[in-house]
Amino acid sequence: MSFLSEIVEKNNHFLVTLEKMYQNGNPVVLIGAGCLATKTSEYMARNHLHIDYVAVNEMYFSPGQTLNELTVVPLESLLNTNKKYNFIIALQYVDPAFLNSLSDVQSEVLVYDPSFTGVNTEDIISYDFCQTHADALHSLYESLGDDKSRETFIAFMNQRISARPDYIKTVYDENHYFPTDIVALSKSEVFVDCGAYNGDSVNAFEAALATRGLPSPKKIFAFEPDNVNYPLLCAATADKAYCECHQAGVWSEETTLYFDSGKALDSKITEKVTTNSIALTTLDSVIADSKVTFIKMDIEGAELSALEGAKNSIQRCYPLLAISAYHKPDDLIKIPAYIKSIMPGYRFYLRAHHPVHAFELVLYAIPA
Repeated sequence: MSFLSEIVEKNNHFLVTLEKMYQNGNPVVLIGAGCLATKTSEYMARNHLHIDYVAVNEMYFSPGQTLNELTVVPLESLLNTNKKYNFIIALQYVDPAFLNSLSDVQSEVLVYDPSFTGVNTEDIISYDFCQTHADALHSLYESLGDDKSRETFIAFMNQRISARPDYIKTVYDENHYFPTDIVALSKSEVFVDCGAYNGDSVNAFEAALATRGLPSPKKIFAFEPDNVNYPLLCAATADKAYCECHQAGVWSEETTLYFDSGKALDSKITEKVTTNSIALTTLDSVIADSKVTFIKMDIEGAELSALEGAKNSIQRCYPLLAISAYHKPDDLIKIPAYIKSIMPGYRFYLRAHHPVHAFELVLYAIPA
């Protein structure tokens, strides 16, 4: 069976419904003011799609509150009118009772997955994208190591194309980075955590070792460039003498770029001038002669560049790789292709680690 034959979605539910909203002429209301609403409003602004109101429940409302220069109003102030509204629900979890509360004033209601907008990219996955890259995508599909990986791949692509939050929930795996069916751990692990955030994945790694009756790792290298997150990482690992923390991004070369800190869902490396400049290093230069066993990356779209800077270490150590592959449309083409080009023996697996949205897709490269 071909990859493309499994792609049943052709249109973007968000854009189709938004067009209906504009056609009926009623005001468009974005409900929510958190990271998902921020992503959505940024996407709509980039594409010149207007929003009339941003609204939140009265208990979360603060006078003078704004979202990307849009004034936020209490949702109740809209519900207590005789007008009709179009509602875009920018919430992670949508309660049926909440939807029912909108019924008296609703025209169109849009429940969607905002991950279709991508992370740190303006490109989106469409059916046209799948057709254009059908051969490369089919090659990955065929190379995946188990049925769950193929099911996950198809679910991810259908959800990203359609923006319908219906597919990922069927393949969700709660064991982020350490799924027991594909990730084998052992004594004397040397773990490299790129995008260590506040130490959560370091702690999850140690918990996975403990659950399997294994001792603490021999060494951890943890990289986190964000000025807010880095002190939290250091505090979380202060009692772990084997954990070496670096306030740096990982890249293909040692250089200095700029950094957007904590905007919407993520912090990210960028070439656009900001007030924050950061030092970037390579894994090859930091981990030197260490016998690395496991490299994890979730670095908001910089994964391919970071892998290029880890080429020698990957070839020398042949470690297990857990690489986020959901930020850019071509991540699932370029990342496995690069890994295969420098170390052809890996087996590839995919797992989806967000329960609702098509974020947190991880490509696992398992040594044969």
